[in-house]
Amino acid sequence: CVVFLFVMGAGGYSWVQRPVSYVSIDVNPSLELALNRFDKVVSAAAYNEEGEEILQGLSLEGKVYTEAIDEVIESEIMEQYLTKEAELVFTVAAEGSREEELKAGVESCSDQISHSSEHVSADLGSVTEAHEHGISLGKYNAYLQLQQYDSAVTVEECKHMSINEIHGLMHAHERGECQKNGSHGQGGGGHGQGHHHGTHESP
Repeated sequence: CVVFLFVMGAGGYSWVQRPVSYVSIDVNPSLELALNRFDKVVSAAAYNEEGEEILQGLSLEGKVYTEAIDEVIESEIMEQYLTKEAELVFTVAAEGSREEELKAGVESCSDQISHSSEHVSADLGSVTEAHEHGISLGKYNAYLQLQQYDSAVTVEECKHMSINEIHGLMHAHERGECQKNGSHGQGGGGHGQGHHHGTHESP
């Protein structure tokens, strides 16, 4: 009986701790929250030095994702990157109806800040691919969009760009400003086309 209870307890803990959805937060800092089926953070990962600096001062595990997002956005370090020109992009990956529910929660968080933000949906299957390349879901999703315009661009190049620069390249291709031979210098602002996205601007 003791062994049975131990196995059941261990199995239950594993079930609760298993990530089932993800929220990526990308400006220049690149962060990603892994959530369990109760929408609580089971892990928070940084995908660049700026993101690591933000996470060092926060304790997000075990918190509901909306509370975790609020803490990230309201941190003093993150505020330094939320300039007028910077894009703030939330990328959500989840199964079925959970995706829209999570996006609604993300949008409620962005309602509380004065910086405009974009909310994008991504394929849950792309999470593993993103992590294999050492890049956040949000930037990887933007990279896949950019590849539709420029197949020569690499994940490694996008890893070292801000989300604003990646979207700037897409915007330049849309205007026909990039060379057809695959030249892709870093660009400025602009919005890429996600699988399904909307932009929110607070008054």
